[in-house]
Amino acid sequence: MGQSVSRIEKEFILASLVDMKAPMEMRYRNRWLTCRLGAVEGKNLLMTLDKGGQPQPNPEEEVNLFFKFRGTRMTFRTKILSLEDTSLVLRSPQGIFRDLSRGYERVAPTEDMRITFMIQGQRIELDFPKTVSYDLGDATDEPVVTSNFDASKITRLLAAFREKAQGISSENKIIMFRERRPETFEEKLIAYTGKVFLYPQSMSATVPEKDLILSPRVLSREELILSQTNQGVELFTVLNTLVQLNGEKEKKGILQELYSPILYQNYIIGYLYLVTFKEGGRRFSQKVVDFLQQFGRLLAYSLKVNGYFRGEPVKDRVDKAEVIDISASGIQFCLPLQEYDAAFLLFADLEFTLHIGNRDLSIGGRIMRKFNDQGRLYIGIMFLDIAQADRLFLLELLYGATDNIDLYPSSEEWSE
Repeated sequence: MGQSVSRIEKEFILASLVDMKAPMEMRYRNRWLTCRLGAVEGKNLLMTLDKGGQPQPNPEEEVNLFFKFRGTRMTFRTKILSLEDTSLVLRSPQGIFRDLSRGYERVAPTEDMRITFMIQGQRIELDFPKTVSYDLGDATDEPVVTSNFDASKITRLLAAFREKAQGISSENKIIMFRERRPETFEEKLIAYTGKVFLYPQSMSATVPEKDLILSPRVLSREELILSQTNQGVELFTVLNTLVQLNGEKEKKGILQELYSPILYQNYIIGYLYLVTFKEGGRRFSQKVVDFLQQFGRLLAYSLKVNGYFRGEPVKDRVDKAEVIDISASGIQFCLPLQEYDAAFLLFADLEFTLHIGNRDLSIGGRIMRKFNDQGRLYIGIMFLDIAQADRLFLLELLYGATDNIDLYPSSEEWSE
């Protein structure tokens, strides 16, 4: 930005500009006007515009003034209080800045300006069904284990599960979606929601208190119905399906049935299945649901460390960056801190598209600044690769003309 002069220096500089009738350049929006300081009256500056036929700024508009004082380029920003013909009154600036190292002034973005780019993500694309309507969190962190479960030995892990499951259910299965896709109503349901399906709780509107398992991971009847209607299924069709499904389970003598999805990132890679029958069976407790959830995380982690998943890192398109300011040599934007902090490294190169109206500018740049406040991450990019036609377009858009402007300024302006 430059160095701020002291209050005494500011008063001296303004008085000298009045005496010398030195020309000053005023920039408003993307236009330049030549003006001169006629007098300083209290907190106001009385200015005179040189006649040139250019459209004039409006009162209350903020403008930037540039001038040279004893060979040093200086600037200040202020507001127009009144304007009549070639006479205007400006508010006296709070500060004047000198020793400007920046080759181009930063300009506020236009309303139709936005930026998009691709960043390398940590997730991978896999050939498994994706859950779309449930916030899974990270299901692949190393889970808490006990002496009975060894994540490095999948065969031992599966044997330990079967031993535990046989003591709490009539039948148990581990179904994986590597070779096939969800087929039954229950499989499609847990694949879509990422939640546990528990019969009869997930289907009945009046579940006996002894069957009630309070867990945010277990689908409620309302969530089940909503998951179907959100996919375009008519409510009557959903209710009819539940009636038929309930009848089938009654015929089979099922007391309780449990489908617990195995989650990996935003995929469902399979599920754990338990069923207990009315004849000689016992109801599932909250501990059973918790056990399946924990085991599913353990199994997903074990599969991960044993190389079960094969996929390539994908690039995520970022289109919600907010442009803060822009110059002909760089751009500054911000993003949600928590979501994108780890995605940017200082001095890394980044290719992006700058959209301005109907024109798209493909630009290569380097991250020269990275800082944040409580909730936002700010990134400053220096332009490295931009087509000459796009550079000239940007210069004219931001500054109104390209005469006497260095088209290739030094990168020293990014060394602040």
